[in-house]
Order: sequence, then structure tokens, then C-alpha cells
Amino acid sequence: MTSLLLPSSLWIEPWCDLITEQSGHDPRSQYVERFWLGVIGPTAAWLMRYVADEFDSSPEGFELPVADASLQLGISPKSGNSGGIHKTLHRLVMFRLAAEGHSGYAVRRRLPPLNHAQLRRLPTHLQRSHASYCSLAEPAAGVGAR
Repeated sequence: MTSLLLPSSLWIEPWCDLITEQSGHDPRSQYVERFWLGVIGPTAAWLMRYVADEFDSSPEGFELPVADASLQLGISPKSGNSGGIHKTLHRLVMFRLAAEGHSGYAVRRRLPPLNHAQLRRLPTHLQRSHASYCSLAEPAAGVGAR
């Protein structure tokens, strides 16, 4: 059985979704750290932050060096299905934060608010905190909100 190998680099481009871009949360925000982290896990959250930093300097997309990015994130630099970047990107696809395409991956610039099912996965104190956070953040929500 032959495993599919990832190339030494992957093309990462922004996933254009105007609604999420306007109402979503920057991957480096307090919201993502507090609420999304428990849903997608720390490696996926750090990859989203890494991608957000790269989009700041390359808004149309960039080449992600698989081995270097893996080592920087503290995950396995192996290629193929058991490699850390592959597993992490698959996790982002599973949560609709990335989509696989012909030339690489489209990754969201901003994360949407948690849905009810995701929110129920969090501990009770974070569920309560989320309700408070959202009611305080509603008036300030917008493109520039972080």
C-alpha cells in the first residue's frame, strides 16, 4: 500500500467568506484562545495563528514550507498521512476552517463564532463565559474587531 506524500511545500490561500470576515474572530484573538482552543485543539489553533501572520504579509496566499512549519509548531515534520501538518490541516478541514483544493488549501482569515454543538463541548464555566463575552462584544463587532 502506497501512502500519499505531501510536497515539501503547500500553497495556502485565503478562504473568502464575507460573512465570517465581517463577524468572525482573528485567530490571534482572545476569543479564539479562550473558546476555539478547546474545540480544535492547540496545534490547530497555533497553525491558524501561523497562517494569520503569513496572510498579514502575503494577503493573496503563500507557500507553506511543510518541514519548517512543522518544526516551528512542534509537530512531526514527516510527510504523508502520519505527518503533523497533514493531520492538523485535516482537523481544520473537519471544522470547516480550511478547505482542500487542487493547488493546496484555502484557510479562513477569521474564525466564525462557535455554534451550539461546539459550545456544548466546552466546560460549563466557559459556556457561561461565552454568553457574557458575546453579549459584551455585540455592539463592537465588525471588520476591525479582534
